[in-house]
Amino acid sequence: MNLLLITGGSHPYDETTPVLKETMEAAGHSITLSESSEELAGDLSGFDAIVLNTWRRPESDNDLNDAERSGFERYVANGGALLSVHISAGSCPEWAPMKKITGGGWITGESFHPPFGWFQIHIDQPDHPIAAGVSDFWTYDECYCGLDIQPGIDVFMHGVVDGEDRPLGWSHQFGEGKVANIALGHAGSSQQHPEFQKLILNALDYLSK
Repeated sequence: MNLLLITGGSHPYDETTPVLKETMEAAGHSITLSESSEELAGDLSGFDAIVLNTWRRPESDNDLNDAERSGFERYVANGGALLSVHISAGSCPEWAPMKKITGGGWITGESFHPPFGWFQIHIDQPDHPIAAGVSDFWTYDECYCGLDIQPGIDVFMHGVVDGEDRPLGWSHQFGEGKVANIALGHAGSSQQHPEFQKLILNALDYLSK
């Protein structure tokens, strides 16, 4: 697949993006890496999918502008594919369509996570294409809680915090476009986890069909 990988923001993307890029390239995918996201305002027809490993927001002076938002929404709605990683779905917090496109994400002032550390991932749907070959596993990461989950998403994995299931992976349809969200991958070590990398590659296979 020819992928547009958008990165940058107030997370350790200097650690995670090289790992993510290498993982996808090793599987044969071609990557256009963008820290500006200006490609979203241009012709996206040459990309098979957009991959977000970023946190775009006004506080970081890297929020998407109106043209980039419009291009992004139009691309997915018209049949483009989207893979959103970790907090990417919480980008553009004041732009209501973002969470509708991604299927849900971080809510500033409401969402939370326990301290960065070990927790278990539970696979809800072993037969889901994105979870293919993935069993329950432990990871050193952040377990997001209190996300703005949109109706109709198909959750395939979760973590548990305070006795509650916390959705951490889902697929979703926005318009004619297919969307996958994997809310793991805070640090470079998190994205080096073999099960995380398997989920990423499975998601790209799912989006390509």
